Amino acid sequence: MQSVISGRPLDVVVVSPPPPPAWSEPTTGNDLGTSPLSCSYHRADSTERNLIWLIRYFASSLRYAHRKTITWPSSTVNTERMEAARYIREILLQPVADLFYQLYSKKVQVTHLHWEGYNSDQTYAFTFEVEDFLQIKPIRPPPCVVFTLGDLFGDDGRPSPKVMAILERLYRIKPFQLAITTNLQDIAVFSRPNKANERIYQRVSTSRPLPAIRILAAAYMMYTLRLTFIRNMPDDSEFDEDHILPEGPPVNPQGDIPNDHIIFDTYIRHSDFDFATLVRDRERALQFFRWKDHVRKKQEKQVANPGNLLHARSNGLVQAMPQLKPCYTLNLSDLPSETVAHLQSVQRPCPLSIANLREKSLQSSNFTLKILSVVAKGSDRGICTVYQCRLASIDGIEVDSPILCLKLFDDRFQFLELPDEEEEPARWLRGLVQAEWHIRQEDTAYKTLNMVQGSVFPWYYGAHLFTLPNGLTLYGMLLEYIPGLPLDSDGVRALSTERQIQFIQSCRHGARILDVADIAQHDWHSDQILVHTSPNELTHAVLLDLASTSQTINPNKLHACHNFNGCLMALSGSLGPVGIKADLLLENYGTPDPWDSVISIVKGKVFAASDPFTFIQPLEQD
Repeated sequence: MQSVISGRPLDVVVVSPPPPPAWSEPTTGNDLGTSPLSCSYHRADSTERNLIWLIRYFASSLRYAHRKTITWPSSTVNTERMEAARYIREILLQPVADLFYQLYSKKVQVTHLHWEGYNSDQTYAFTFEVEDFLQIKPIRPPPCVVFTLGDLFGDDGRPSPKVMAILERLYRIKPFQLAITTNLQDIAVFSRPNKANERIYQRVSTSRPLPAIRILAAAYMMYTLRLTFIRNMPDDSEFDEDHILPEGPPVNPQGDIPNDHIIFDTYIRHSDFDFATLVRDRERALQFFRWKDHVRKKQEKQVANPGNLLHARSNGLVQAMPQLKPCYTLNLSDLPSETVAHLQSVQRPCPLSIANLREKSLQSSNFTLKILSVVAKGSDRGICTVYQCRLASIDGIEVDSPILCLKLFDDRFQFLELPDEEEEPARWLRGLVQAEWHIRQEDTAYKTLNMVQGSVFPWYYGAHLFTLPNGLTLYGMLLEYIPGLPLDSDGVRALSTERQIQFIQSCRHGARILDVADIAQHDWHSDQILVHTSPNELTHAVLLDLASTSQTINPNKLHACHNFNGCLMALSGSLGPVGIKADLLLENYGTPDPWDSVISIVKGKVFAASDPFTFIQPLEQD
C-alpha cells in the first residue's frame, strides 16, 4: 500500500513519484512488422502552443478547486521489484484517476489496452474510462498513455520506427484523440490523424519527467471532460432565480389583486411581496412598481435624524431568518506569516470592551441607540444608510458607550428601471434585492471574520431589528466606527510615500484574508476602503461593506473569489476616484496567491499567479 500525503491540489500534484526500478529491454517478442504507415508524422510548428495552453487550463482548474484537500501518493513507496505495467498503472496513472474522484465524486478507471499480434512485457498502453460525468458526454476520447523502453526518437529527431508501429496498432483498436508516449525520460504527445492524414506530435522538455507524465495525463483528461467551464453559481441566498417554491406560491395567483391603497398603506419592504407570483403576473408586477413610485414620492430615504432614539430587538435577524452555514472557516494557519504579522501590528482593542458592553448588547433582549449624525446616505441604487450613534441603554439600563456605526438596510428605495411593457415581468425584476438577503450575507461574513475583527476589518456587534421614531421597522447592524479617510480625499493624497506604501500593502493583506476565508466580494468600489492610522502610527486599510459578498454554502457548486483583482481595481481608480499614487500601487501591491485564477492588467503591468508547472514546456526545434 502506498503512503499518502494530504494537501491542496496545486501543492500535491507536483510531488514526484518514487523512481522506477531498472528494467531491461526484451530480446524477443518485439517483431512489429514492416507494414507501411497509414499516415505521415509531422512535428508541431513552434507557433502551436497547445501544450502550454493545456497546462495552463489544468492549473486554472486546480485553482478553482484549491479549497479541497486531496490525498496523493508520497514519494517514499518501495518500487524496487515492481514490474513495469504495475508501476505505470498504479504509481503514475492511478493517482490521476483518483484526483477526478476526489474533486468531482465521479469514478475514473485506468484501463490496460491489449492488442493481438504484439506481445511485449515492456510496452504498455493505458487509457481512462469514465462513468457518466456530471451528465456530460465527453466531446473527445480520453487520452492514452503509452510506455515503451528504448529511444522514442532517432538521431534525425523523427519518431523511431518502433514508436510509429506501436501507435499504428494502438490506433486500430482504440481511435485515441492523442497518445502521451514516454520511456520515463523522454515524453512526446501524438495526435490522431488529421484531415490531411497527418499525425502531429509535440515533444516535451522537462527536468522532472515522472510528475510531468502525471500532469500531462491529468491535463488532457481535464480538457476531455471540460470541467473548468461547468460553473454553477453558489446558492448563498437560497434564492431561486426561477422562484419555484416546492410548497407552491404563498399568494393564490387566481385570487383578486388588492387595491393599491391597501398595498401602499401596509407594505414596507420588498419581502412583503410574493415574488413567485410577481414574476408570472404582469398586473401584480406593475402594482409593485406603482408602490415603488409611491414610496419615492411620499417618504424620505433618510429615516433617522440626529437626536432620534431607535429601539432594537437584539439579534432580530437571527430570530427572523435561518442563518447561512458556510462550508469553510477562516484558519489563521492558512495565512502567510507576513499577513498574520500585519494583523497583529494594526490590531485595535474592542471599543465596547468597556464594562463588557459588547457581550451585554449581544446577549440582551433589547437596547436603545441615540443617533448622532448621518455618515452616508447611500447611492440611488443602494439600500443602506449609515449613521453615527451611541448605545443609550441595554435592557432598560442606561449605559455610556463610545461612538458606534449603525448601518440600516432599507430596500424600498432601491432604484429599478421602469418596466418595458414588451418584456416579461421576470426581466423587470432582474437585479432586485431584498434587505434581508444582504444583511444576512454581511452578518455571515463578519462572523466568519470573527478572529480578525478590529484589524483590517471593523469590530462587529450583530444584526438587529430596529424600530424607528415613525414606527417603521428595519434590519440593521452595529459596527465599530472607523474615523478613517476615504480614498478620494486630500488627506490620502497628502500621505507620505511611506504611509501610502503601508496602506497599499495593508489592502493586499485584507484581500488575501477574504480569499482565505472564502468570502467573495462582488461589489468592489473605492468607498469600501478607509485609510486609518492606528495608535502605533501605522497607516493601514479597513475594509467595509460586505453586503454583496458570498461564501460556499454548497460544496458541490463552484465559488470563486477574485478579491486580489477587485481590490486592485478599486485602488487603481478603475471603480471610483482615489488619491493613491499609481506608481506606488504597481510597485507595492504584490502578486496574486497561487490559487488566484484572474489575470489583472493595470497601466500595462500584468498581475498573474506564478506558473506551478514551469518544468513542463514544449521542446523547441533546433
